[in-house]
Amino acid sequence: MGQGEIIERVESVLRDAFPDMEMDIYFLPEDGRVHGSVFWNGFAGLDHIDRQHELRRPLKEKLGDEYKRVGVLLAYTPEELESMRAA
Repeated sequence: MGQGEIIERVESVLRDAFPDMEMDIYFLPEDGRVHGSVFWNGFAGLDHIDRQHELRRPLKEKLGDEYKRVGVLLAYTPEELESMRAA
């Protein structure tokens, strides 16, 4: 599976699991993995570990062995994104 295909698969799985999620996903050739940031209201009130569990559960279930090609995904609420942009 090429880099475009794995990005599409990751985005598709996340859109299905979290329909109103926004994301900025990219492929890093140096490590052969997909990385990025995701923004979802459902992360409000969750600590970072719980956010990762929420985010990675559908990826593990749907991607199978391709899950190994998912690297760092940062999880934020839209409000946190706005705060970062304002800083």
